[in-house]
Amino acid sequence: MAVYTYPVTDKFQARAVTEPDFEPDLFGDGGSEKQLYVNFDDVRGTDFRSDVFYSLGVENCRLVAPTDDYLKIICSGHRGCGKTTELRRLHADLNHPDRYFSIFLSIEDEMEYGSLQPEDIFVWILLKLVEAIKQYDIPTSHSGFNDLAHQLLSGEAIEKELKHTFDTEVSAETGGALNFLSLFKLGLAAKAVFGSTNETSTKIREEVRKNPLAIITKINASLMAMRQAVRDQGLGADILFIIDGSEKLRFEVYEYLFIKNPNLLQTLALNMILAVSIDSYYKIETGPGQNFSHSHIIPMIKLEGPGSEADQCFRQVIERRLTTDLFFGPEVLDECVRRSGGCMRQLLRIVNAVIVKAQGGLASRAVADSAIRGLGNTMNQLLTSKHLETLGKGLHTLRPGDAEVREMLFQLVLLKYNGHLKLNPLLEGIISVPA
Repeated sequence: MAVYTYPVTDKFQARAVTEPDFEPDLFGDGGSEKQLYVNFDDVRGTDFRSDVFYSLGVENCRLVAPTDDYLKIICSGHRGCGKTTELRRLHADLNHPDRYFSIFLSIEDEMEYGSLQPEDIFVWILLKLVEAIKQYDIPTSHSGFNDLAHQLLSGEAIEKELKHTFDTEVSAETGGALNFLSLFKLGLAAKAVFGSTNETSTKIREEVRKNPLAIITKINASLMAMRQAVRDQGLGADILFIIDGSEKLRFEVYEYLFIKNPNLLQTLALNMILAVSIDSYYKIETGPGQNFSHSHIIPMIKLEGPGSEADQCFRQVIERRLTTDLFFGPEVLDECVRRSGGCMRQLLRIVNAVIVKAQGGLASRAVADSAIRGLGNTMNQLLTSKHLETLGKGLHTLRPGDAEVREMLFQLVLLKYNGHLKLNPLLEGIISVPA
């Protein structure tokens, strides 16, 4: 990632740092990107964080009440509402010797999410545990990991494929024996391995699919030894796993993990925080099992108009990234904030579209309106006749449990604020919906 001096003044850098997929390290150990973080606690509220900390037994910055059962906490919210930022913030706050040894897994950054199969989640959890042991030199027993390596990777064809196709030799250093180190080496090539159909990914998936509970039992046995070693090393009082980056996964993956086979995740001897997309959240909540009793929605931020605290926070997101006077004429940034609807990713999309429309020059209100209308027209094209018919009944009649409403929540056509639905401001003047 390029290094920038903020706020940027160059028109090409301004375009780059407002791309919706530009994800600065807001909670790293150093660097200028940390100054981009804007705390929304005063306008969003802190209930979400407080509830998570309480569920995990953390009080006064210490783990004072270890959980009796291994919790699976489901977090959701609109695309772009700040889930990733909040989960990374939780990771930064909870990953402490007095609290948890936290392991963060970003599906979007680390996996080939388009080809991800449900059973891959358990393999990735295993590989991230192995990576953490290696990185922090945790002196834990490797016997359980050795058994898993033998079960998942044994076979001359697989070892040959890993060596010649993925440049990963999993057994040469140990006299041909598959063991903990083999899993670590697989982890280095895992994105490529699971990003295509090959002998290695097919064998691993078949082994997990054949008897997932047996695989989970072996992972749990390894976790028992690892958990004690983590405590002895002063890395944390327990282990926590945080999985983020869910929006691009196929719903079939969620259906398998959260609706059809929720017992598999529940059986893992790990406290976990898992992010899911908002449409999947409502599908999970209305599912037959209702096996996830700890679930939270990260609320959208309700904007109150120019000068309000919420609007000022949103302005700060842009003002910290670029010198706004160089790129926006009068009222332009305020209009970008208003049309964002309180969605952070949408704010960045709008600002980026305005910068592109003005080709990095000073954007007038007319140029901004044109760019914003273009985004609204694109969103409108996603709507089907069924969506329009549903919207025509009035916002007060809509229920998130309905399939069409879930789809429009996911597409950001509808925005949800603490129980209240609102049409996305990008669609103003394009479609009309009864209140």
